[in-house]
Amino acid sequence: MKRGRGSLVWGVALILLGVVFLLQTLGFITEFAPLVWGLIFAGASLLFLVTYLVSGWHEWGWLFPTSIFAGLAAVVFLSESGADGTWLGALIMGAVALPFWLAFVIDRRGNWWALIPGWVLTAITAVILLSDTVSGELIGSFVMFSIGLPFLVVFLLNRSNWWALIPAGVLCGLGLILLFVNQTSGTWMGFLILLIMSLPFLFVYLRVPKQWWAIIPGGILLVLAVVTLLAGMVEPQGWGARLLSLLTLWGISAPFIFLWRQREVYPTEWAKYPAGALLLLGAIAPFVQQVPGNALAIILILVGGWMLFSAARKPKSLGE
Repeated sequence: MKRGRGSLVWGVALILLGVVFLLQTLGFITEFAPLVWGLIFAGASLLFLVTYLVSGWHEWGWLFPTSIFAGLAAVVFLSESGADGTWLGALIMGAVALPFWLAFVIDRRGNWWALIPGWVLTAITAVILLSDTVSGELIGSFVMFSIGLPFLVVFLLNRSNWWALIPAGVLCGLGLILLFVNQTSGTWMGFLILLIMSLPFLFVYLRVPKQWWAIIPGGILLVLAVVTLLAGMVEPQGWGARLLSLLTLWGISAPFIFLWRQREVYPTEWAKYPAGALLLLGAIAPFVQQVPGNALAIILILVGGWMLFSAARKPKSLGE
């Protein structure tokens, strides 16, 4: 019944709109003035609102055209009154954001995803309003925090959404860094960015150990953060840089060694291969400048051959 009422409303609306366009094409009606378009947008918004009310509370999809056409009508009326363009742009973005917020309020569990675009669009609305009065660093930081916070809320609403911690941590961390971008050296900036990117992965592993894969990007990013900091303290030439390459490769091997030690709990027996290769490359790296340029290719071939030899020696199970 509700669906039939909605179809009736829109049938009448489309017929009227078609008649108007036909009369305009035949020359019986002249070009519409902006205020007339404003009234048309307002009428369309009202029709979509009626359709939503007739269709039912949970048919929130109708709220999108309702809000957007209402925003367009408001923009037309305000532009005719000489309103500032900044406010008009913000009004449009706010009109697009509003339906996402309403969808989230109507069903917080089912429509939790709507919080993310709703918050992001609201943040963009605020950026448009503040663009002429706030520095670029603050705006950039605000945008990062605004995009990251909805992911944090998604996790807090449902702790099983552990994945949301990764974008939340990275984006909020970058937002914090942008506040000090002009007061920090490039070395420290690189260190902080890599450190902040590693922490969400490490937190995911500590909170949900069965997500053991998170230790790999978390550990590697943490090692690269430390290496970035140390790189600013050593000469680019000499044994300091060579030992740093050793530290980098051995550090990257650490997450794989850790996972291999957990092989009785998780399926991480394979981790010994990248760990062994990285340890070997790390031991050779300080001397690589004193050997032929094809040394790395030879090393990779030897490591691959060793892996094949190990696989061939592995005893087959009875079922194979």
